[in-house]
Amino acid sequence: MPTYRTPDVYVEEISVFPPSVAEVETAVPAFVGYTARAARISAGDLHNLPTRITSLLEFESLFGGPPPLELERVDLDAGNRFQSASLAATNTKYLYDSMRLFFDNGGGKAWITSVGDLDDSVDKDAMIEGLKRIATVDEPTLLLFPDAAGLDADGLAAVQMAALNQCGKLGDRVAVLDTRLATSKTAHTTTIGEFRDRIGINHLKYGAAYAPWLKLNYPKNVNYADLRGKLRKGGVAISLNALTGDPAIVAVIQGLEQALADVAGLPARLATVSGNPALAISDAYGTAALAYQGDRSVDTLQDLFALVFRIAPMIDAMAAGAGAFTHPGLRGDAGRTITNTVLPAMSELIAIERELEGKLTAAASYTLQYSDVGALIQAGWSTLFAAGAPAAATAISGATDTERLNSAFAHIQRLFGGISSALAGLEESAAAYRDNAEANLLESFGTYRDIVRGVGNTLTTCPPSGAIAGIYALVDNQRGVWKAPANVSLTGVIAPTYALDGDDTDSLNVDPTAGKSVNAIRAFVGKGTLVWGARTLAGNDNEWRYVSVRRFFNMVEESVKKSTYWAVFEPNDANTWVKVRGMIESYLTQKWREGALAGATTKEAFFVRCGLGTTMNSQDILEGRMYVEIGMAVVRPAEFIILKFYHKLQTS
Repeated sequence: MPTYRTPDVYVEEISVFPPSVAEVETAVPAFVGYTARAARISAGDLHNLPTRITSLLEFESLFGGPPPLELERVDLDAGNRFQSASLAATNTKYLYDSMRLFFDNGGGKAWITSVGDLDDSVDKDAMIEGLKRIATVDEPTLLLFPDAAGLDADGLAAVQMAALNQCGKLGDRVAVLDTRLATSKTAHTTTIGEFRDRIGINHLKYGAAYAPWLKLNYPKNVNYADLRGKLRKGGVAISLNALTGDPAIVAVIQGLEQALADVAGLPARLATVSGNPALAISDAYGTAALAYQGDRSVDTLQDLFALVFRIAPMIDAMAAGAGAFTHPGLRGDAGRTITNTVLPAMSELIAIERELEGKLTAAASYTLQYSDVGALIQAGWSTLFAAGAPAAATAISGATDTERLNSAFAHIQRLFGGISSALAGLEESAAAYRDNAEANLLESFGTYRDIVRGVGNTLTTCPPSGAIAGIYALVDNQRGVWKAPANVSLTGVIAPTYALDGDDTDSLNVDPTAGKSVNAIRAFVGKGTLVWGARTLAGNDNEWRYVSVRRFFNMVEESVKKSTYWAVFEPNDANTWVKVRGMIESYLTQKWREGALAGATTKEAFFVRCGLGTTMNSQDILEGRMYVEIGMAVVRPAEFIILKFYHKLQTS
């Protein structure tokens, strides 16, 4: 209250409305798993770094596309037509398909933590470490880790318990859990038993499990390399070129084989360029350049020039590696890459060195033997600089042309960059030739086209958690978080991997031993695949039995918590209590009007208590504690609709 000393008219604004509660978002999942890559131009490496995305396109730009399709066999009939394809057991990376299911079923923003590459084996410790990283981010309200479903029962349970512990500790998120894959009734019973036996009893109200897995028919990238060695006809292995008598098609297949061999062998053929020797030279250049910048003396200068001669064998090896390509087209591409990328930088460097010859004590071994740079490859780089050349560099004396010297050093650096670009160019050339040959074969060979189409239409399996997270988001947006996310059809799903009947659903929904309910996913005639359960793992708990109740309380708790920070260090008196009470009551009244709370009046739907003699005593106030008690009658789903029919006797 200001003190008035001068007669005047003063204006005071009095706040009569309580602050409002800003509601947090409710369906923001955090995915932990393996990706094709994890890099962003502006941020660099994203491994084990939680990253927020808003679309599948953004996921692909940061983390890459789907894992390669690994086939066990492809069976053909007597007419060389596709019959069936069997996937190898090594197809255990499910994060990408889970992301597609999430967005197809209504998902929006999400957080991604990549714990490894697609070539890595799924490791429970890596998954648990990824969960620890996402614990530092406040926004997520759901935890998902579909790749962990490929672990054994013990490994999967370890990851799931770590997720439940995090949810229980933070109190602002729920874990959506997968069981292991089951494709039969016997396997289904086993996996559910394994899950219930190993998950423990801690924090069950913060988890919801779903089964069985889902059959998907998302588009696949199928190519010749995937099919090579996998074709079977009458149970006998057969090659693709044995399915045609057309010499032109056989030639295309042979050319594709050559291209694949060149792509596979490129790293080994250029090992002397891209391996440790090149890295050692590059590191040495960096060290020498720093030394010259600090001490522009003859000694540091000669070290830099000595590196020029060490580059020679690298380029010689590159030329030899390019010549080792089996296909003439690829060999030509490699030669052009070297000529267009490496030679210009080397040519300019040689010209500058000529200008510097007056400042060097020339040695016979240093004299340039060729003036035509285009002839250098034919002659061989190793003959350009003889074995005694590094010794000639030690004779440098009195070099004072700093500008030209610095230009020479810049070209040395460009040369290293040119070598790296050349390597990338060779790989791109080989990949482009392979893709062109693949397209040619697909266009000209109908049998191959039929096989590719058949494999592409083969159903794959995926854990359901990604689709469930999308359903959570869809229901939250359309109805509200208090609506049970069940009796909703799944988009992008052909069918469950196993058809559940009524008895199966009974045993999933009610667990008399420990109450660990597992929500069923069922296929209904004329309806599609529906989510047919809405229980947490605490299925026998009358307070926290339902997913919608648990998530609604999470939302209210988090929203009220964040919205009451203004009251910290405010006077712990009736004025503050009234404001806090009014703020929360106003928010809950709105939720009651939206249908989230049961009751004919607000008094029946909720209560908010805060004050001396109700939630606090004098000692609490002295110690600076303000207690607020909130009770809510959240609407619960009607799981069992019971219709009773009676015979009515005729009355007239």
